Amino acid sequence: MQCVDPLSEGTIQEFSDKLGLAEAAMIAGDEKFSLKIQTLLSDAECCFVKFRFSQMNNEFDNAQNYLKDCVEASRSSTERNHTLEARARMEWGLLRFTAGEEEQAGIDLRWAMERLKALEEGSIAHGIATLNLAEWHTSRNEGIMALAILSDINREGPHKEPIIATSRLQISCILFELGDYVSSQRHAWVAFKSCSNNEMLESAHQSALIWMDLSLTNIDVSAPRMSEVVSNAAPRELGENPPCRAHPDDLKEVVDWCSDNWNLGFEGESRPDIAVLLEAERAIGLENFSGKILESGEVTDATVLTMLNQ
Repeated sequence: MQCVDPLSEGTIQEFSDKLGLAEAAMIAGDEKFSLKIQTLLSDAECCFVKFRFSQMNNEFDNAQNYLKDCVEASRSSTERNHTLEARARMEWGLLRFTAGEEEQAGIDLRWAMERLKALEEGSIAHGIATLNLAEWHTSRNEGIMALAILSDINREGPHKEPIIATSRLQISCILFELGDYVSSQRHAWVAFKSCSNNEMLESAHQSALIWMDLSLTNIDVSAPRMSEVVSNAAPRELGENPPCRAHPDDLKEVVDWCSDNWNLGFEGESRPDIAVLLEAERAIGLENFSGKILESGEVTDATVLTMLNQ
Protein backbone atom coordinates (compact mmCIF):
# COMPACT_ATOMS: atom_id res chain seq x y z
CA MET A 1 0.00 0.00 0.00
CA GLN A 2 1.34 3.42 -0.93
CA CYS A 3 1.94 5.75 2.01
CA VAL A 4 0.00 8.99 1.91
CA ASP A 5 1.16 12.14 3.69
CA PRO A 6 -1.23 13.09 6.53
CA LEU A 7 -1.48 16.61 5.07
CA SER A 8 -1.52 17.69 1.46
CA GLU A 9 1.08 20.07 0.03
CA GLY A 10 -1.50 22.81 -0.21
CA THR A 11 -2.64 22.34 3.40
CA ILE A 12 0.95 22.47 4.64
CA GLN A 13 1.57 25.67 2.67
CA GLU A 14 -1.50 27.30 4.26
CA PHE A 15 -0.75 26.06 7.79
CA SER A 16 0.10 29.09 9.94
CA ASP A 17 2.31 27.34 12.50
CA LYS A 18 4.63 25.30 10.29
CA LEU A 19 7.25 25.19 13.03
CA GLY A 20 4.75 23.63 15.42
CA LEU A 21 3.77 21.12 12.76
CA ALA A 22 7.40 20.14 12.18
CA GLU A 23 7.97 19.79 15.93
CA ALA A 24 4.86 17.63 16.31
CA ALA A 25 5.96 15.38 13.47
CA MET A 26 9.43 15.02 14.99
CA ILE A 27 8.02 14.22 18.44
CA ALA A 28 5.66 11.68 16.86
CA GLY A 29 8.65 9.97 15.26
CA ASP A 30 7.76 10.92 11.68
CA GLU A 31 11.16 12.30 10.73
CA LYS A 32 10.43 12.10 6.99
CA PHE A 33 7.34 14.29 7.27
CA SER A 34 9.17 16.69 9.59
CA LEU A 35 12.03 17.05 7.09
CA LYS A 36 9.50 17.78 4.34
CA ILE A 37 8.01 20.63 6.37
CA GLN A 38 11.46 21.97 7.22
CA THR A 39 11.95 22.93 3.57
CA LEU A 40 9.33 25.62 4.24
CA LEU A 41 10.94 26.92 7.44
CA SER A 42 13.48 29.65 8.05
CA ASP A 43 17.05 28.82 9.10
CA ALA A 44 16.22 29.71 12.72
CA GLU A 45 13.14 27.48 12.73
CA CYS A 46 15.08 24.56 11.22
CA CYS A 47 17.69 24.91 13.97
CA PHE A 48 14.94 24.79 16.58
CA VAL A 49 13.51 21.57 15.14
CA LYS A 50 17.00 20.04 15.05
CA PHE A 51 17.45 21.09 18.68
CA ARG A 52 14.24 19.27 19.58
CA PHE A 53 15.43 16.13 17.79
CA SER A 54 18.78 16.26 19.62
CA GLN A 55 17.02 16.84 22.93
CA MET A 56 14.79 13.80 22.37
CA ASN A 57 17.89 11.72 21.71
CA ASN A 58 19.75 13.04 24.79
CA GLU A 59 22.45 14.67 22.63
CA PHE A 60 23.23 17.56 24.97
CA ASP A 61 26.08 19.17 23.01
CA ASN A 62 24.19 19.06 19.72
CA ALA A 63 21.04 20.41 21.38
CA GLN A 64 22.97 23.33 22.86
CA ASN A 65 24.73 24.10 19.57
CA TYR A 66 21.46 24.10 17.62
CA LEU A 67 19.90 26.46 20.17
CA LYS A 68 22.87 28.80 19.83
CA ASP A 69 22.48 28.74 16.04
CA CYS A 70 18.73 29.31 16.41
CA VAL A 71 19.24 32.38 18.61
CA GLU A 72 21.81 33.86 16.23
CA ALA A 73 19.68 33.19 13.14
CA SER A 74 16.54 34.61 14.78
CA ARG A 75 18.41 37.85 15.37
CA SER A 76 19.50 38.28 11.74
CA SER A 77 18.07 41.20 9.83
CA THR A 78 16.62 38.99 7.09
CA GLU A 79 14.51 36.76 9.33
CA ARG A 80 14.15 38.58 12.68
CA ASN A 81 11.95 36.46 14.93
CA HIS A 82 11.59 37.81 18.47
CA THR A 83 9.25 35.06 19.64
CA LEU A 84 11.45 32.21 18.46
CA GLU A 85 14.48 33.86 20.02
CA ALA A 86 12.64 33.98 23.36
CA ARG A 87 11.56 30.34 23.07
CA ALA A 88 15.13 29.31 22.26
CA ARG A 89 16.47 31.28 25.23
CA MET A 90 13.95 29.54 27.49
CA GLU A 91 15.02 26.10 26.24
CA TRP A 92 18.66 27.13 26.59
CA GLY A 93 17.98 28.10 30.18
CA LEU A 94 16.47 24.69 30.88
CA LEU A 95 19.47 22.97 29.31
CA ARG A 96 21.85 25.06 31.38
CA PHE A 97 19.94 24.19 34.54
CA THR A 98 20.33 20.47 33.86
CA ALA A 99 24.04 21.07 33.30
CA GLY A 100 24.38 22.74 36.71
CA GLU A 101 24.69 26.30 35.37
CA GLU A 102 21.97 27.59 37.71
CA GLU A 103 22.73 31.31 37.69
CA GLN A 104 22.94 31.57 33.91
CA ALA A 105 19.83 29.41 33.60
CA GLY A 106 17.89 31.89 35.72
CA ILE A 107 19.05 34.80 33.54
CA ASP A 108 17.89 33.01 30.38
CA LEU A 109 14.55 31.95 31.88
CA ARG A 110 13.74 35.43 33.15
CA TRP A 111 14.76 37.05 29.85
CA ALA A 112 12.52 34.64 27.94
CA MET A 113 9.54 35.21 30.24
CA GLU A 114 9.78 38.99 30.08
CA ARG A 115 10.24 39.01 26.29
CA LEU A 116 7.29 36.64 25.71
CA LYS A 117 5.11 38.71 28.03
CA ALA A 118 5.88 41.79 25.95
CA LEU A 119 5.32 39.96 22.66
CA GLU A 120 2.30 37.73 23.33
CA GLU A 121 1.04 37.92 26.90
CA GLY A 122 -1.18 34.98 27.78
CA SER A 123 0.15 32.68 25.08
CA ILE A 124 1.10 29.08 25.87
CA ALA A 125 4.78 29.97 25.38
CA HIS A 126 4.50 32.89 27.83
CA GLY A 127 2.70 30.68 30.34
CA ILE A 128 5.30 27.92 30.14
CA ALA A 129 8.12 30.44 30.50
CA THR A 130 6.46 31.82 33.63
CA LEU A 131 6.01 28.35 35.14
CA ASN A 132 9.64 27.49 34.36
CA LEU A 133 10.99 30.60 36.05
CA ALA A 134 8.84 29.91 39.12
CA GLU A 135 10.17 26.34 39.24
CA TRP A 136 13.71 27.71 39.02
CA HIS A 137 13.08 29.85 42.11
CA THR A 138 11.46 26.90 43.90
CA SER A 139 14.49 24.73 43.20
CA ARG A 140 16.59 27.34 45.01
CA ASN A 141 14.26 27.41 48.05
CA GLU A 142 12.99 30.85 47.03
CA GLY A 143 9.31 30.13 47.56
CA ILE A 144 8.26 33.75 48.03
CA MET A 145 9.90 34.73 44.75
CA ALA A 146 8.19 31.82 43.00
CA LEU A 147 4.82 32.95 44.38
CA ALA A 148 5.47 36.46 43.10
CA ILE A 149 6.17 35.09 39.60
CA LEU A 150 3.11 32.83 39.63
CA SER A 151 0.84 35.67 40.79
CA ASP A 152 1.16 37.09 37.26
CA ILE A 153 -0.98 34.18 36.02
CA ASN A 154 -4.45 35.49 36.78
CA ARG A 155 -7.27 33.00 37.29
CA GLU A 156 -9.49 35.15 35.07
CA GLY A 157 -7.07 35.12 32.11
CA PRO A 158 -5.58 35.87 29.62
CA HIS A 159 -3.68 32.60 30.17
CA LYS A 160 -5.18 29.31 29.01
CA GLU A 161 -6.80 27.08 31.63
CA PRO A 162 -4.08 24.36 31.62
CA ILE A 163 -1.47 27.03 32.43
CA ILE A 164 -3.65 28.45 35.20
CA ALA A 165 -4.25 24.95 36.57
CA THR A 166 -0.53 24.15 36.67
CA SER A 167 0.28 27.47 38.33
CA ARG A 168 -2.31 26.83 41.06
CA LEU A 169 -0.85 23.41 41.74
CA GLN A 170 2.61 24.94 42.05
CA ILE A 171 1.25 27.64 44.38
CA SER A 172 -0.52 25.05 46.52
CA CYS A 173 2.68 23.03 46.92
CA ILE A 174 4.71 26.13 47.87
CA LEU A 175 2.11 27.35 50.39
CA PHE A 176 1.96 23.87 51.91
CA GLU A 177 5.72 23.99 52.50
CA LEU A 178 5.38 27.49 53.98
CA GLY A 179 2.67 26.31 56.40
CA ASP A 180 -0.19 28.36 54.94
CA TYR A 181 -2.53 25.38 54.81
CA VAL A 182 -5.82 27.21 54.22
CA SER A 183 -4.48 28.98 51.15
CA SER A 184 -2.81 25.76 49.98
CA GLN A 185 -6.15 23.97 50.30
CA ARG A 186 -7.93 26.64 48.24
CA HIS A 187 -5.37 26.62 45.44
CA ALA A 188 -5.30 22.82 45.41
CA TRP A 189 -9.07 22.87 44.84
CA VAL A 190 -8.77 25.32 41.93
CA ALA A 191 -6.00 23.16 40.46
CA PHE A 192 -8.06 19.99 40.88
CA LYS A 193 -11.12 21.43 39.15
CA SER A 194 -9.15 22.88 36.25
CA CYS A 195 -6.88 19.85 35.79
CA SER A 196 -9.77 17.39 35.84
CA ASN A 197 -11.72 19.55 33.37
CA ASN A 198 -8.74 19.49 30.99
CA GLU A 199 -7.94 15.77 31.39
CA MET A 200 -4.62 16.56 33.06
CA LEU A 201 -4.93 13.35 35.06
CA GLU A 202 -1.55 13.27 36.81
CA SER A 203 -1.84 16.86 38.01
CA ALA A 204 -5.49 16.36 38.92
CA HIS A 205 -4.59 13.39 41.14
CA GLN A 206 -1.74 15.33 42.75
CA SER A 207 -3.90 18.36 43.55
CA ALA A 208 -6.76 16.14 44.77
CA LEU A 209 -4.44 14.30 47.16
CA ILE A 210 -3.06 17.57 48.54
CA TRP A 211 -6.60 18.87 49.05
CA MET A 212 -7.75 15.69 50.79
CA ASP A 213 -4.68 15.55 53.01
CA LEU A 214 -5.41 19.09 54.22
CA SER A 215 -9.16 18.60 54.51
CA LEU A 216 -9.45 15.33 56.41
CA THR A 217 -8.75 16.89 59.81
CA ASN A 218 -12.05 18.75 59.81
CA ILE A 219 -14.98 17.41 57.75
CA ASP A 220 -17.96 19.55 58.69
CA VAL A 221 -21.41 19.98 57.14
CA SER A 222 -21.34 23.61 58.28
CA ALA A 223 -18.13 24.31 56.37
CA PRO A 224 -18.53 26.55 53.31
CA ARG A 225 -18.36 24.83 49.93
CA MET A 226 -15.05 25.25 48.17
CA SER A 227 -16.70 27.14 45.31
CA GLU A 228 -17.69 29.80 47.87
CA VAL A 229 -14.24 29.79 49.47
CA VAL A 230 -12.62 30.43 46.08
CA SER A 231 -15.12 33.13 45.09
CA ASN A 232 -14.82 34.97 48.41
CA ALA A 233 -11.03 34.66 48.82
CA ALA A 234 -9.43 37.78 50.25
CA PRO A 235 -6.15 38.69 51.95
CA ARG A 236 -6.05 37.67 55.62
CA GLU A 237 -4.84 39.67 58.58
CA LEU A 238 -1.21 39.21 59.62
CA GLY A 239 -0.92 36.14 61.83
CA GLU A 240 -4.38 34.86 60.95
CA ASN A 241 -4.10 31.15 60.20
CA PRO A 242 -7.43 29.35 60.69
CA PRO A 243 -7.65 25.55 60.42
CA CYS A 244 -8.71 23.87 57.18
CA ARG A 245 -12.33 22.80 56.93
CA ALA A 246 -14.15 20.87 54.23
CA HIS A 247 -17.77 20.14 53.39
CA PRO A 248 -18.50 16.40 53.00
CA ASP A 249 -20.07 16.98 49.58
CA ASP A 250 -16.80 18.45 48.29
CA LEU A 251 -14.90 15.52 49.74
CA LYS A 252 -17.30 13.10 48.06
CA GLU A 253 -16.76 14.82 44.70
CA VAL A 254 -12.98 14.47 44.99
CA VAL A 255 -13.11 10.88 46.25
CA ASP A 256 -15.51 9.83 43.48
CA TRP A 257 -13.35 11.44 40.80
CA CYS A 258 -10.15 9.84 42.10
CA SER A 259 -11.79 6.43 42.37
CA ASP A 260 -13.30 6.63 38.87
CA ASN A 261 -10.08 7.92 37.28
CA TRP A 262 -7.40 6.10 39.29
CA ASN A 263 -4.50 5.25 37.01
CA LEU A 264 -1.65 5.15 39.52
CA GLY A 265 -1.77 1.42 40.24
CA PHE A 266 -1.72 -0.18 43.69
CA GLU A 267 1.76 -1.70 43.94
CA GLY A 268 4.67 -0.31 45.95
CA GLU A 269 6.00 -0.61 49.50
CA SER A 270 5.10 3.00 50.35
CA ARG A 271 1.80 4.33 49.00
CA PRO A 272 0.67 7.31 51.14
CA ASP A 273 -1.49 8.43 48.20
CA ILE A 274 -3.63 5.29 48.47
CA ALA A 275 -3.78 5.63 52.26
CA VAL A 276 -5.05 9.22 52.02
CA LEU A 277 -7.76 8.26 49.54
CA LEU A 278 -8.81 5.29 51.66
CA GLU A 279 -9.07 7.53 54.72
CA ALA A 280 -11.09 10.09 52.78
CA GLU A 281 -13.43 7.40 51.44
CA ARG A 282 -14.10 6.01 54.89
CA ALA A 283 -14.72 9.51 56.30
CA ILE A 284 -17.83 9.75 54.13
CA GLY A 285 -18.88 6.10 54.28
CA LEU A 286 -17.93 4.95 50.77
CA GLU A 287 -16.33 1.65 49.70
CA ASN A 288 -15.83 1.86 45.93
CA PHE A 289 -12.09 2.55 46.01
CA SER A 290 -11.32 -0.02 48.70
CA GLY A 291 -13.24 -2.55 46.61
CA LYS A 292 -11.02 -1.79 43.62
CA ILE A 293 -7.91 -2.26 45.73
CA LEU A 294 -9.06 -5.63 47.07
CA GLU A 295 -10.06 -6.78 43.59
CA SER A 296 -6.62 -5.88 42.20
CA GLY A 297 -4.73 -8.00 44.71
CA GLU A 298 -1.66 -5.84 44.08
CA VAL A 299 -1.26 -4.03 47.39
CA THR A 300 2.05 -4.51 49.23
CA ASP A 301 2.10 -1.38 51.44
CA ALA A 302 1.76 -2.58 55.06
CA THR A 303 -0.13 0.57 56.12
CA VAL A 304 -2.68 0.17 53.34
CA LEU A 305 -3.11 -3.56 54.10
CA THR A 306 -3.76 -2.72 57.76
CA MET A 307 -6.37 -0.13 56.77
CA LEU A 308 -8.11 -2.63 54.50
CA ASN A 309 -8.29 -5.21 57.28
CA GLN A 310 -9.74 -2.87 59.88
